[in-house]
Amino acid sequence: MLIAYFVIWLILNGRIGVDVLLSGLVIALAGDFITRRALGVSYRRTLGRIKKLPTLLELFLVLIAEIFKANLHVLGWIYRPGREREPVIVEFDPGLKTEMARVALADCITLTPGTITGDLSESGRYLVHCLDRSMAEGLDRSHFVRLLSELEGGEGS
Repeated sequence: MLIAYFVIWLILNGRIGVDVLLSGLVIALAGDFITRRALGVSYRRTLGRIKKLPTLLELFLVLIAEIFKANLHVLGWIYRPGREREPVIVEFDPGLKTEMARVALADCITLTPGTITGDLSESGRYLVHCLDRSMAEGLDRSHFVRLLSELEGGEGS
């Protein structure tokens, strides 16, 4: 929050000078202190979350790559209608512990063309419809599951 407060201060001032930088730093420190006290957020927890940013970025890049690959796969079916497909519904439990990770995996699956999450049970089991059996292979041990498991573990969750 400190950096966000400082950047907002600089934007609102419209100029940069020693006086603006020093007063902005004091105001940003005060705002950060008040926010942390009011919300009960610790620096340790914030640092734990910052350490997870590379994994979060990797998850985003993997999602983009999987969407691109799945789009090409589905386009192949559209422009070559003679290709055989075998739609399938699979059920699996990837072993994710937190609700946030479970929902994120369901979103990643649904955002990828050719697959859609039909159900996510309280116990963490997924029911996923895939346009082809090949799309269902390895859903429970995909890159998404590995990265979300990493994000679940450790400090700052």
